[in-house]
Amino acid sequence: MIKMLLQDNNVQYNHAMIVLGRESRGLSQSELASLLGISQGKLSKIENGLLGLSLVELNKISEILNYPVTFFQKNESIYGMGLSEFFHRKKQSVPQKSLNKIYARLEKRRMEIQVLLKSIDYGDTNFPHIDPDRYDGDIEKIAQLMRATWRLPKGPIQNVVDIIENAGGIIIPFDFESTQIDAITLWHPGTPPLIFTNFDRPFDRVRFTLCHEIGHIIMHRSPPSEDEDIEQQADQFASEFLMPKDDISPHLKEITLQKLAALKPHWKVSMGAMLKRASDLGRITERQARYLWMQMGKLGYRTKEPTELTPPMEKPWVLEEILKVYQNDLKYSVADLSLAVSLNENEFSSQYYLKSPHLRLIR
Repeated sequence: MIKMLLQDNNVQYNHAMIVLGRESRGLSQSELASLLGISQGKLSKIENGLLGLSLVELNKISEILNYPVTFFQKNESIYGMGLSEFFHRKKQSVPQKSLNKIYARLEKRRMEIQVLLKSIDYGDTNFPHIDPDRYDGDIEKIAQLMRATWRLPKGPIQNVVDIIENAGGIIIPFDFESTQIDAITLWHPGTPPLIFTNFDRPFDRVRFTLCHEIGHIIMHRSPPSEDEDIEQQADQFASEFLMPKDDISPHLKEITLQKLAALKPHWKVSMGAMLKRASDLGRITERQARYLWMQMGKLGYRTKEPTELTPPMEKPWVLEEILKVYQNDLKYSVADLSLAVSLNENEFSSQYYLKSPHLRLIR
């Protein structure tokens, strides 16, 4: 909560928001202290709410971090990483300073979206919790249940983005500034599931990533047991969700690279994902799989498959519609919206776009 300071010349500020603002700009405590012309010890006390700030000092922090003064006075709960991030082994190769910046930027965006949702009749979300232990670890069964819950037809999924956003999730294209991270989901009180996703990837990979995140949302809301690999479970979920074994198995007989290339536009998944699926389902032998992986490696397909086979991008729409409600129904200008979420106008404009509405204003 906001630290209220009563000494002369001191202003109200939330010390946690100073930490969030600093980390979101990728600055260490010593780096910000140097830019402010103060000792790191003094900044440490400010960030712990132990020292007051004058308006001049707060304005200087605002100028250096490029946030309005109101950003540092927000009375908001700040959340840390969730279970899926805690157990995500790939992130161990990302430097801690980079992770701090990523999580701070995500948390900042979550706060902004939470503000925007206050005037919107957003409705309920449809992401039931299904504990893998209830189904004896049968992840494919859980994926089948979710396809049934969302009434998806047999065969390939045509638009993963629409499925998630129609179920109440919000997908936010996001640059993680790292090749190691494709997506992170935040689901905290006051917001629907927010899936921050790097769209600067081949879209077959993006689709698999989004389904991987659905798996986390559905299955992983409590700490796993020591023998559970939640990343592997999320991958298993995504594979069955996108490529149901009963539907894809007939297509995976006598697999060649040419056949995988022909199947890719139909199933909208990577050739590599289908090859692994064929191996997991026993449609090819280990020797055949090894030979095909070697062929893909020689052609460079293990890092980049033919671009002409990549499925088209599926565009997120919910956040744009929320902004359109503010623009058209509530008559907010960019300046008004920037003020509401405590961003400078140029940063707001670079992060958010306005498109056509379907959501209703709360009356």
